[in-house]
Amino acid sequence: MLAPKSDFIGLDDGRVHLATGGQPPLLKAHRAAFEAYAADKAGGAAGYHRHWDVGLAAKDRLAALTGLPAGDHALIGSASEGIARALSAIDWRKGDNVVVSALDYAAGRHAMLRLAQLGVEPRVVPGRGWRIEPADLLAACDARTRALYASQVTSLTGQRIDVAALSAGLPAGAMLIVDASHALGVVPVDGRLADVTVSSCYKYLCATQMGVLAWNRARRPDFEPLAVGWCSGSDGPDHSRYVPHADGRRAQAGNSNHLDVYLLRASLDYLAGFGIPAIAAHAERLATRLHAGLAARGLELVTPGPAAERAGNVAFAHPDYAGIVARAAAAGIHLWDGSGRVRCSVHLFNDDGDVDRLLEWLAAEGVR
Repeated sequence: MLAPKSDFIGLDDGRVHLATGGQPPLLKAHRAAFEAYAADKAGGAAGYHRHWDVGLAAKDRLAALTGLPAGDHALIGSASEGIARALSAIDWRKGDNVVVSALDYAAGRHAMLRLAQLGVEPRVVPGRGWRIEPADLLAACDARTRALYASQVTSLTGQRIDVAALSAGLPAGAMLIVDASHALGVVPVDGRLADVTVSSCYKYLCATQMGVLAWNRARRPDFEPLAVGWCSGSDGPDHSRYVPHADGRRAQAGNSNHLDVYLLRASLDYLAGFGIPAIAAHAERLATRLHAGLAARGLELVTPGPAAERAGNVAFAHPDYAGIVARAAAAGIHLWDGSGRVRCSVHLFNDDGDVDRLLEWLAAEGVR
């Protein structure tokens, strides 16, 4: 293993946790982070200012993961909120269109579909079986395309999308929104390829239910979300005109959930101790072993085989997907179900023994 299981809450009892794509366990270090937050919350104005200092430290860590300046990150409630903020920054016109895959996550699909009420055409591109082809997404774009949403790693199958191809092929002026929820913390994420990158924090970042937004001001200098608050900008001495802050705070309406931010900072510090290259290599090795083992059982793998086309998730289709996950949990093995497939996820606290135990259990259960 790369990281000791003993660093995580709930992994001391011998259970196998292969469900990070849903949510991983928290770190034991989060207990100290909570105590620090609680002490600062009791510290009056000085403690409140320390909340924001912790947020700045978290943004410094995020900058190392996305390649974008620390100040151009916003600490928000969820990845879904980030998608909504990004879309609110577009001046929509009747006849515009947006593009999303039918196989991509509901957060992006629903946000795109909702735009139909503004006269915007949502172009939902069918998958090729379980696979998303970036070329199909780009083929659906034209001069009236204003936004394309894509997950760097899909929640459905674990397919890793070629974000660089989308970035290079998108029509001029169209906004590329990349959801890195299943990538950030386990594989490299290059925020410079997208206009806006969003991520949840309760998956591979090993934190809690909050979100981050990274704004690429070099690609989208005029990014001004419509939904704003006291934290987003200023209204000048005569209170007559709103002016957004020059950095990522323009996407942050009010207080972040500071407790979540303390926990996020602890997670980011922990991940930085290993480094994304080492985490990615570890996850790739385990995922390759898992993929081969599942294929050897004759299961219908929906995750691509090439390592470059996946990250930490490996999934197989099965008519009894819910039953498999329930029986596995009873045997002390955590997986994730839904949408006709079983998803198995590896991260830095997993090891060969976890993969072996799952494969042995599947064989004992006769799952094929």
